[in-house]
Amino acid sequence: MRDPVPTVTGLRQAGRELAATLQIVQDGRPAASPARFPAGAFPEDYVALISRTGPGTLAGVLRLLAPGCAEEGFDTEAEQRKVTQPHPQARLWGVFAGGETCWWLPFDDDPARWLVALDGHGVQQLNLTTTEFLGEWLDGLLDLPVLSVPPVPRERTLVPAGHPVGPPPPAESGTRDPLAQLQTIVGPGTPGTYDWEAIERQVGVPRLPTDYKRLYETYCYGHWIAFNGFFIEHPNDLASQHASHAEMLLEMAGFEGGSRLAVHPEPGGLLYCGSTEGRDWLLWDTGDPDPDRWTVRTDDGEVAEGGGTITEFLVAELTGVGPGLTSSELGDPKTWAWPFWGPRLPRS
Repeated sequence: MRDPVPTVTGLRQAGRELAATLQIVQDGRPAASPARFPAGAFPEDYVALISRTGPGTLAGVLRLLAPGCAEEGFDTEAEQRKVTQPHPQARLWGVFAGGETCWWLPFDDDPARWLVALDGHGVQQLNLTTTEFLGEWLDGLLDLPVLSVPPVPRERTLVPAGHPVGPPPPAESGTRDPLAQLQTIVGPGTPGTYDWEAIERQVGVPRLPTDYKRLYETYCYGHWIAFNGFFIEHPNDLASQHASHAEMLLEMAGFEGGSRLAVHPEPGGLLYCGSTEGRDWLLWDTGDPDPDRWTVRTDDGEVAEGGGTITEFLVAELTGVGPGLTSSELGDPKTWAWPFWGPRLPRS
């Protein structure tokens, strides 16, 4: 378990400490008066941060907002009216240069327990305090699938509201890791080891996809991986479960382009690898000789955006940009049948 829920004093200190790491950049004009938060509930670390720095643009790409800010583009209420809430209770506090937005999800009376939510290429929520999120994002430690920007360390600069911001940084490149992205959604797992050569012999394939192996080596618990209604077949049961589904798969395979779809062990055949609570089946299309290029589809032929591996399929589904086989809406994980917390374990 993580440390207990932060105290008001601890949160205020965290906000002040983050503010102390930021270089305030302005063009010689006097800075605006520090933001004054109205009475009401707000995360105390964000209040302490903005009370020290004022609202402004962080690292050249993220506008930090404040209630009642007179500068255009930085007033919380005015900016929230311009965008669609990702959840009816969501409260806006930040806007990225690319249009992605940062929110609080006040699912608890105590603002210290509020979740941070991001809305961009899909939606996701993080069980981090606001300053934990900002600090780890600035350090390049969060590969967040809903953000277009890759995880790279950023300059700790803040341009106060009302001061000109330089041109956005050039388009950033970098390898995005689907497993790291999944971990920001569902949190850490329990590592495990497997005799992959023996499992591959049982399944009857020269090699299984690397991403599937990484997934189970990272999330080894129970008899399958279960994420919000997705059940990825356990390696030790992969061969037997495919065999038990093969006959029905042959009946369901149907035709595409005038040719009957093949089922493993036929060359390039569909190979069962999981299911959903809605009784959809997840299947590898083994048509490519390289298992790392096998894509995942359902028994109805649906694929996630861009096709992709099991991990990419899960990331797309859990952020709401996949086929929509299970609910990907924001909400309090404590109310979910298969709760997951990302990127950290829940606080005690």
